[in-house]
Amino acid sequence: MKIIIVGASGYLGRKIFAKATELGKAIGTSTTGSFSLVQLDLSEADRFDYTILESGDLVLLAAAISSPDICAKEHQRAWLANVAGTSIFIDRALAAGARVAFFSSDTVYGEKDKTFGEEESCSPLGEYAIMKHEIEQRYLGIEGFKTLRLSYIFSAEDKFTKYLLQCARSVVTAEIFAPFDRAVIYRDDVVEASLNLAKQWNQINSQVINFAGPSVVSRVDFAKTIIQAAGLSLDLKIIEPEPEFFAKRPHIINMTSTHLPSLLNRKPLSLAEAANIEFSSERK
Repeated sequence: MKIIIVGASGYLGRKIFAKATELGKAIGTSTTGSFSLVQLDLSEADRFDYTILESGDLVLLAAAISSPDICAKEHQRAWLANVAGTSIFIDRALAAGARVAFFSSDTVYGEKDKTFGEEESCSPLGEYAIMKHEIEQRYLGIEGFKTLRLSYIFSAEDKFTKYLLQCARSVVTAEIFAPFDRAVIYRDDVVEASLNLAKQWNQINSQVINFAGPSVVSRVDFAKTIIQAAGLSLDLKIIEPEPEFFAKRPHIINMTSTHLPSLLNRKPLSLAEAANIEFSSERK
């Protein structure tokens, strides 16, 4: 068995690929095929060499056009990669006997201010969420497929954290949208749980797994936690975004997970715990 990481040059995929290569045989793909990765452009998925996939392999499908704004403004291009090409790839991977873990999004649930788990019905908000939900609807119920619904993934390299750190170091007030609450999950937890699927696939008796942190965090509390962990100071200003911002994104997704602790063999780390790990060297 080997692990194939689709999207191995991205924010999440490159960390999964790096860890997977330490554990055993792994193959990573990227759109361009640079840095010794195998080329796979999901908008041209029929051109991929599917002979590299074998029965029992685990495919972690982390590639997509993930910007909600691009999915709305360039709908046809995004649909070609996120739905049409992704479907071709999943069809061929399943036909080869591989198992496919599809990296989806918590936004498929839509606006949810009350706590919910994997059994919750979906009401996708925004074109990106609709595309993710379309793939799920095509393959849920088919053996060899699972969907991993990801909340906001924190690390020192995530987009919002980098913005906060830049503001703090430049002594600039950080402008924050609110309410904008997510069950923030640590990137290292996502990496570990995803790779654990290789051995625990049949032990998780659900095709849907929410990748959620232990509690829902507002953007304001997120910012305060990060700045404290990094040993910095920062002024915050809550601003009202343009109306179309929340037309593509839920304000609040109060998601929990029944199955993630089993994959990790422990509870996922809180944002404060993860931030202390990420910034421990900076404080020294």
